[in-house]
This record gives sequence, C-alpha cells and structure tokens, in this order.
Amino acid sequence: MRLKQLTHQGSSFQSFHVRHDTYPKNHNVWHYHEELEFIHVRKGSGTLFIGDCIRKFNPGDVVLIGPNIPHYWFFDPEYLDVIEAVATDNCVIHFQRSFAGEDFFYLPEMTGIKDLLLEANKGLWYKCGATDPLNKLFEDILIADGFEQLLILLQALHIFHHNKKSTLVSDNYAILNHSSDHKRMNDVVDYIQSNFKQHIELSDLSNLAGMTKNSFCRYFKQKTGKTPLEFITELRIASACKFLSDTSTPLKEVCFECGYNNYVSFHNAFKNITGLTPKSYKIKAGLV
Repeated sequence: MRLKQLTHQGSSFQSFHVRHDTYPKNHNVWHYHEELEFIHVRKGSGTLFIGDCIRKFNPGDVVLIGPNIPHYWFFDPEYLDVIEAVATDNCVIHFQRSFAGEDFFYLPEMTGIKDLLLEANKGLWYKCGATDPLNKLFEDILIADGFEQLLILLQALHIFHHNKKSTLVSDNYAILNHSSDHKRMNDVVDYIQSNFKQHIELSDLSNLAGMTKNSFCRYFKQKTGKTPLEFITELRIASACKFLSDTSTPLKEVCFECGYNNYVSFHNAFKNITGLTPKSYKIKAGLV
C-alpha cells in the first residue's frame, strides 16, 4: 500500500470530474488529493480508512471527503478476486472548493454549501434510504453533461448539506504534510493490513520503520491519530463486523479469524469499539 497524491483532471471544458467505477482499482490504495471527493456507494462493501477513522461502508453510503485527507477504500475480498471479482457500482465526483469560481460560494444563496465544503475537512458520512433523492441525482449525473451536470452537483451538495450526517475524522486529527516520508508509513500500514489476523509484535513494526519502539509509537500516532495497537484493534473489529453481518460463522470462530487468541479479549475489544457485544451485534444484523 502506497500513500499517493492523486490529481483528477477532467477536460478543459470541465470544472470537476465525474467517474463511474465498476471495479475498485481507483480506491484500493491509500492516497490523498487536493480535490474534495464526493462518492455514492451504489454497490460494494468493505472498510473505509479516513484520517484517524476506520469504519465499514455498504451500498447506500454517501461520503464527502475534504482535501488532502488520506483515505483508503479497502473493498471486501469478493470485489478483488483476480478471476471472478464481483462488480462494484460507485459514482465518484472530484472537485476543488473553487470549482464554480472563487466568489460563487460567497453569494448569500450559497452559504449552506460553502459551510458544507468546510465541514468536509472532517469527512462526512450519510446513509441513503431507498427513496432518497440523492440516489437519483448520482444516477443522473453519470449521464448528464455540461451545464446540466453542474446543476445536478450543486443540487446534490445542497441536499447533502440538509441531511443529518456523521463526522468521520476526530477533532484531534491534524492534516500533515503526507508527501514526506510516505514510503516508510506505507510499508508499515501494508504490513499491518496483510498480517492483522496474526499476532503482530511492536518490534516487527518498529524494525520495519527503522526506529526504536518509543520513536515509532510517537511517529505512528502523529501520522494516523492512533497508537499501533488501536489501529490494529479497529481493523480487527471491522473485519469481525463483516463476518457477523454476512455469515453464520460461530462467534468463537470469528474471534480466531480476526486475530484474537481468546474470546474474552475479543468480546471486550468488540464492545469497546462498537458499543455492542458480538452476540448483540449479530442479533441486530438479523442473523440470530
């Protein structure tokens, strides 16, 4: 996994970029960019890493990500299979804050959207219902062009502003200069991503980064907003939520599958992060 700065360029006739993704090749990398990202997950599921937040995503989710916030859409295995991958269906829009002109959002009528674009610095999440008008707008913007596409984007932002949203990134998270020293951080995160189901020693991570344990812990907390243990734990619990929501796998088997050697530790970590016991979560998912 490499933290990359991406630039999304449309034609000279576009002030923003709209993309229809049926495969997660453009998401399955840890990256950041100067543009805001407005995405509607129409089909697909997995784990979203954004700033210091780790959470599941599913069809119907709409997320607005501010500029230069590192994020990584880690799709579930069925969407990444080399031979028989299940197709995704996502509408992705990238735009600068000034995409409609430097002064446009200072018009009195644009105050709400201007505030929304500033709020996006914390990452915003909203769940669309089946009849939500945002569903149709994201569908329409994929087939529209020119002035009509611009109007649809403004309307979608207007509706999104008035919906009840959740903030994803904590108030304590600082957007750093991620372009420096990115290889070291990505080697560490890549190792965690590949090995979180097994026991990971702090010494393995610090050696990989070429640091002492104490220096590495400070470094990792500065970059992600979490300690290494917190990051690994949240990744394990996100994986457990996937198991509990989609399968009838016994709880103790889920425990071992997600990297825990005993059920008590798994139970306590799961409840601490989700606010529910594993069994209660499974009941809520309708599998018990």
